[in-house]
Amino acid sequence: MTTTPSANAQLSPNCERNGKRDYCAITPVAGATTEKRSFDMITFADHTVYEVTRNLKSCKKASEKIETCNAKIITPPGNPKPIPAFYRRTFYEGGVKQEYVGKGIRLTYFFLD
Repeated sequence: MTTTPSANAQLSPNCERNGKRDYCAITPVAGATTEKRSFDMITFADHTVYEVTRNLKSCKKASEKIETCNAKIITPPGNPKPIPAFYRRTFYEGGVKQEYVGKGIRLTYFFLD
């Protein structure tokens, strides 16, 4: 199961930044996602952009409904080093929640059926 469509579409899920609701859009980066890694941009309403990448080869099922992977968060300009993070995808009866969590930052977005 994929997390975003293969088309270069922009998605507008329900979002949180550091536990606070916020508006955002998810944009898959054309040509940057491969069979080994995914690469997306999360743009919030205040125009802050986070780039997130996930090592697809590291992904493991923690349970029937939870998958985790090694990830990195590239923060807005001014911080050239990616933040080591983890990614967690949780499936619910009514949708899916995705989280990128690193030191000092937690980006969460979820889609409801």
